[in-house]
Amino acid sequence: MRVLVTGATGFIGLNLLAALDGTDHDPVAMVRPAASTARLPDGVDTVEGDLSDPDSLAAAMAGGEGGGDEADGGDKADDADRGDGGGGTDGVDAVVHLAAAVYDAAAMAHTNAAGTERLVEAAGEAGIDRFVFLSTIGAHPEVPADADSTYQQSKVASEGLLFGRDHPFEVSAVYPTYIFGPRDYRLTRYEHVRPVAANRVLVPPLYTDAKYNVVHVDDVTGTVVACLDGDASGRQLVTGPNLTNRQVLRCIARHAPGNCRVVSVPYGVIRWGVKPAMDLLHRVGVSPVPGDGFLERGDFGTVDPDLAERAPVDQRSWEDAIGETIEWYERVGIL
Repeated sequence: MRVLVTGATGFIGLNLLAALDGTDHDPVAMVRPAASTARLPDGVDTVEGDLSDPDSLAAAMAGGEGGGDEADGGDKADDADRGDGGGGTDGVDAVVHLAAAVYDAAAMAHTNAAGTERLVEAAGEAGIDRFVFLSTIGAHPEVPADADSTYQQSKVASEGLLFGRDHPFEVSAVYPTYIFGPRDYRLTRYEHVRPVAANRVLVPPLYTDAKYNVVHVDDVTGTVVACLDGDASGRQLVTGPNLTNRQVLRCIARHAPGNCRVVSVPYGVIRWGVKPAMDLLHRVGVSPVPGDGFLERGDFGTVDPDLAERAPVDQRSWEDAIGETIEWYERVGIL
């Protein structure tokens, strides 16, 4: 099966290309004109295409070259890019749609909603067999979406184009939580590793209270492959265990260089001790920020316990996900 992949040079895209190697599926990376192709594996077919240009999408479905002059975004962590003259003449049989804008509201509307609609229309006209969409955990019907998250809302809108209509192809959507793994060229998880690697002791306010649900990128790409194989279809959760920030940081400390020790401090101490101290330091000009930020309790993809540790494939451990991320940072010279 020839598979058109948008967002192919993003974090998930590069790992998907690795996962497809040795399978019965031949990936075709849809890329923007003149985009960098250095990180794609040798021999991967490419075709030019742009989510803003319906003609280029039709050409991409046919395996030929298309036009288009605007970026089609990236996957959750990156932009799709490659244009080294690859690409065959045969049409594609399936689409894996990873490309998405993440931070800019206008780009999300342009790429995640309108761009997905154009891609879905082109896929229907091309007569493909399967369409696999990378969503996010907050867009799953059983997980309440954050009304203030433009990104989550854009994914919900995109899914209305897939599950709210009849299509001549089989539709699957993959809902991962917080993904760790190698090939993180945009350093999307480096912010968690850097404080641990840079300090011998980590105590609040160097970290705040937070909750995580961590999955290995292999769980995500494996689920995509299962959807392509026909072993999974429809809505597919990819979730790990719900974790505390201290569990995540201590796992990072076990793998990162520097022998950092993560000290557990009860939230009450942070609220009634650290915050007032930071407020005082801020008032006298020592600290550039007040103490409110140290009370933040972020949530990175946690789910109801009944929805935790779900995937249609054998899952890798969350400790492996974090460890292999750090190992990759070290291997490429980031740590």
